[in-house]
Amino acid sequence: MFLLALVPVLMGGGLAMQTAVNSKLRQYVGSPYLASAVSFTVGALFLLILTVFSGVAPFISLNIFTSNPWWIWLGGLLGVLGMTVNLLLFPRLGSIQTAVLPLFGQIIMGILIDQFGLFGSLRSGLTVAKMIGVLLVTVGMVVATGMLGGSTKSTTAKAPNHFLLQLLGIGSGFLMASQTAINGHLGVVLGSSVHAALISFFVGAVLLLFLLLGLHLPLRELGKAVQAGGSYWWIWLGGFLGALYVFGSAWLVPQIGTGQVVVIALFGQLFFSALIDHFGLFESIVNKVALARICGLVTMFLGVAGIHFL
Repeated sequence: MFLLALVPVLMGGGLAMQTAVNSKLRQYVGSPYLASAVSFTVGALFLLILTVFSGVAPFISLNIFTSNPWWIWLGGLLGVLGMTVNLLLFPRLGSIQTAVLPLFGQIIMGILIDQFGLFGSLRSGLTVAKMIGVLLVTVGMVVATGMLGGSTKSTTAKAPNHFLLQLLGIGSGFLMASQTAINGHLGVVLGSSVHAALISFFVGAVLLLFLLLGLHLPLRELGKAVQAGGSYWWIWLGGFLGALYVFGSAWLVPQIGTGQVVVIALFGQLFFSALIDHFGLFESIVNKVALARICGLVTMFLGVAGIHFL
């Protein structure tokens, strides 16, 4: 059980690294949409292999299309929007803020989804414990991101529009939480969480391909990334890391519970985000992590733990 509990730490770390890796890929291909398309395509191929090896046919019957609500197919679109926003935010706000702000949005939207039973989710009312947890998460988010100014403020977030970017990050969290709920419902419909994740990634990859064609973005820019691949082979791993998180969640939730997976993965995501910022890993901008920011991250972690376990 202890070894299983370590897996979500690596999964959360993978999410933090995914944004940094995709941001580096964007530098070579010149477009966040092209970088997202590569990530979604790699993730879809990985999930296709997992789906086939799990004995599930990757195709969908016509009856599933006609007998279910239209919104169950929106997971890929929301995933595209969320990932693209992260690619836009990472070079401007740094790894910690790019992780913390969407996380805050996910928590708020997750509570709204539970409160009103959105996207076919079970209703779960707002309790005192949840309210205290949300308060802690909010305080931790404000401290960790330096929204009130002061020494915790990121040196990369001093542009005049940084507050709007922070709001955009929170909004992307709303989309990610909705995507999770939609994919969960789709997993029930299809009888396989991995198959649902494959559909989400596949839809995202197709949408991005049409977007690239519509914007007339030159795919030849991928050649620059291929040339850089000799020195920076890891720029192709973003989609793999994202798909691995989806697969790991589907595998672990039945064994150790949703709450433990979410909280432990959160620890890994915040911890690795701090490392990426502090040491400038994956050639990101160095953003030394001050004590106040660490306190903010710990407060957020305690708030999320309270929401899931109290």
